[in-house]
Amino acid sequence: EIWLPTGENLGYAGGNNAGIREAMAWGAQYILILNPDCRVEPGFLQPLVRALEAAPKAGMACPLVFDVRTGRIQSLGGTVNLWTGRCSRRLYGLPAEQAGQAGWPEVDFPHGACVLMKREMLEEIGLFHETYFLYYEDVELGLRAAREGWRTLAIPQSRVLHADTTGRGANDPLVCFYGTRNQAWVVAAYGRFPQRLSFLLLSCYGRWPLKVLSRALRGQFGAGAAVAKGAWNGYMSKAWQSTGHLAVPLKGHPKRFSEDIE
Repeated sequence: EIWLPTGENLGYAGGNNAGIREAMAWGAQYILILNPDCRVEPGFLQPLVRALEAAPKAGMACPLVFDVRTGRIQSLGGTVNLWTGRCSRRLYGLPAEQAGQAGWPEVDFPHGACVLMKREMLEEIGLFHETYFLYYEDVELGLRAAREGWRTLAIPQSRVLHADTTGRGANDPLVCFYGTRNQAWVVAAYGRFPQRLSFLLLSCYGRWPLKVLSRALRGQFGAGAAVAKGAWNGYMSKAWQSTGHLAVPLKGHPKRFSEDIE
């Protein structure tokens, strides 16, 4: 185990990137992202590795994720609709027996709670987009990988349990801000002009005003203000064009453990 103090809260993207860069510097060929609120089933890792080794241009593999409380499916990867900005977890809420066991379906993005990534892909496309800080980083990485010709596979033979807190945080101002802003950033970065226009019209004249109004009517003024601020930043800010996340360790000699402990 390696302890990597960052000095500040870097969010999901920055925190994971610190670990990814360290693993790559040590020479890792695969990097597993695993949230601390996940519980893995025995043998979950081997199917993910087999998929990345066997499938052409497979850069990421994600397991079948179950809700630790209900036992129902949380995700088998995710899909993106750039016309509406909606990012959905595949099979969400369905009973376990509907997951199936055949094949490795290709998906738009991995569920960020657990994903195995190939070093070769990261060296080519970069790491998690740190400017996002929180939410949609897995979506952005999946879309960037696809744009560069890499595939994200969902592996139903690999199973993980995860505590889903999405619903409980729906009215948290922090969640409202980053969720609103980052959704707009994803569409701005990867949508074609007609898709960006469709998303903007839908959001400006429907989604964003309704979210602000509904929270105001419930007395959740902080959450409503966060949605409005996130919408403004999502539309006006161009920070999603930053490139710091593209910096990865160069190919070369990995670290030696003896050097580290000396």
